Amino acid sequence: MTTIYITTTSRLPPERVLAAGYDFSSRRAAVLPAVGTDHLEVHESGDTSGDVTEGTAAGIGVNWERCRYDWSQPGAVTATVIDSNVYAFPGSSWQLRAVPSGEGSEVEMTWERKFQRRPRGMFWGTLFALLGKPIFGKYAKDVLANLEQLEKSNAPESPAAG
Repeated sequence: MTTIYITTTSRLPPERVLAAGYDFSSRRAAVLPAVGTDHLEVHESGDTSGDVTEGTAAGIGVNWERCRYDWSQPGAVTATVIDSNVYAFPGSSWQLRAVPSGEGSEVEMTWERKFQRRPRGMFWGTLFALLGKPIFGKYAKDVLANLEQLEKSNAPESPAAG
């Protein structure tokens, strides 16, 4: 199993960062570039958990995973893979954590990935092991930049000074 752990910061408060982790609306693809809206299916979503299939076009075909999301614990959103065409299950998950820091948040993202022993899983597993840290380091920063931009564009405009 390969684990990638990224720590970064955001200007947003922790509750906004965490809410993006369980926002399964059409906005999800704008925040998480690896999620295609045409490959997003919400099977169930409650107050603190969800069952969601997400995927992204990856080379030939789509890599997809069905996850059980849990945001019942303060400061964290965890997605545990329950079905996939690439990742082995049990054993694969993703976690988002955010805590207050200065005028925003310290954000941790952890990907624990175990890959299937089929050609697609073995290919992506090798790529993940070799290039995962820099790719997911950039991805984490891109996700937060996307979220900050969306929050900024959705903020109410302040009245013009007269």
